[in-house]
Amino acid sequence: MSSFCSVWLGSRPAVVLSGQDAVKEALLKHGNVFSSRPDLFVWRRTIPTRGKGVVTAPYGPEWKETRKVALTWLNTFGAGKQSLEPTIVQEAQDLVQVFKDKCGQPFDPTVSLGLSVSNVICSVVFGRRFDHDDKRFSHLVGLLNRYLGSSASSQALNIYPKLWHVPSFRRKLGEVVTFSEEIRSFVIEVIREHRETFDPNNIRDVIDGYLLEEHRGNRILSELPQDNIINVIKNLFAAGTDTTATTLRWALLYLVMNPDVQGKVQEEIDESLGKQTPSILLREHLPYTEATIREAQRIRTIVPSSVPHETTAPATILGHQIPTGTFILPNLWSLHMDPKYWPDPERFDPTRFLDSDGQLRQGTESFLPFSTGPRRCLGEQLAKFELFLFFTSLMQQFTFKLPEGVPTPDTEGIFGLVFSPKPFEICAFPRF
Repeated sequence: MSSFCSVWLGSRPAVVLSGQDAVKEALLKHGNVFSSRPDLFVWRRTIPTRGKGVVTAPYGPEWKETRKVALTWLNTFGAGKQSLEPTIVQEAQDLVQVFKDKCGQPFDPTVSLGLSVSNVICSVVFGRRFDHDDKRFSHLVGLLNRYLGSSASSQALNIYPKLWHVPSFRRKLGEVVTFSEEIRSFVIEVIREHRETFDPNNIRDVIDGYLLEEHRGNRILSELPQDNIINVIKNLFAAGTDTTATTLRWALLYLVMNPDVQGKVQEEIDESLGKQTPSILLREHLPYTEATIREAQRIRTIVPSSVPHETTAPATILGHQIPTGTFILPNLWSLHMDPKYWPDPERFDPTRFLDSDGQLRQGTESFLPFSTGPRRCLGEQLAKFELFLFFTSLMQQFTFKLPEGVPTPDTEGIFGLVFSPKPFEICAFPRF
């Protein structure tokens, strides 16, 4: 595969960067040039405040300050705050009970995984968790799923904006706007509640963190409209729910297809943990388990081409000149399927991530599940914590199998805003 490929997206020229060298040179070495966002038709129509927040906002001083504050408070109430671990563990235990209630009968794990993972980001961002049968919570997660699904199906409009005149595309885009506004209304209400109860001496979550920055007189943030914090919270909620849950779905799918790997994971957990509750502090004792999670991230990259980037100045990548304003697609899939680093890349093999002593290899090349550079995933550390604790809890408690008589599932997946497995059912058999 060529590391540099020029293509036309409708009437707009774009560059696809493939392979470790091209992607890292652009996003790391020239990160200040390759970190803006293009003005996409769908964003323009569905996100009037797209210039605010951390996902769709252009690269610049406002975005840098917004991201810095978001990262600070996300780490404070996420990966950087040990007290969050019991929250994740509790959600994992609740998920275990949900699976036990299936009594070994076939079920689709999508909804249960989504609700459990979403509750973690709700605790971090909103300062609260919800029961799985809470109508407001279920409605919110349902809105998010429909929003992401509708957004994905309307992406053709970014390539051919004239499709806007086709009734079916106009209707689909209208659904995206409706769902986006409902989620926005929910976030506005939560922010209003936080403002009414805000105490600078008792910061409860990420929203309070932003309000504290305003209270302290952060010049850049205080000059930005409320749309900035609204978009940040929407970004964190959406990204923190769908990506982690989708990775867990891929992991479960590959384990039912590879029972030998599942058995090795369970053997390691039994030897190192027994029936002890999984903990982040014990992660170093479970290298094969961690390697299995990473292999699931590698073999099915959930954001294959990353979120589109745009150049803010001329640059040269591997001898190719790229002008200002070029639409850039970093092909992360190419890194994870490069046979130079991953022999027989379609084979599921966690030992790729282990050294000769069976320990995790450090500094793995051609592996960027959270992207890299200035736009690197904000919630990377929190996501790693969640993946480990949820995955280990499930593997400790269950043996997963395909329903009897069901053919081997299709692993081709569905391309959307994230790359998801096609719907599938599994059976969860308690081990104790």
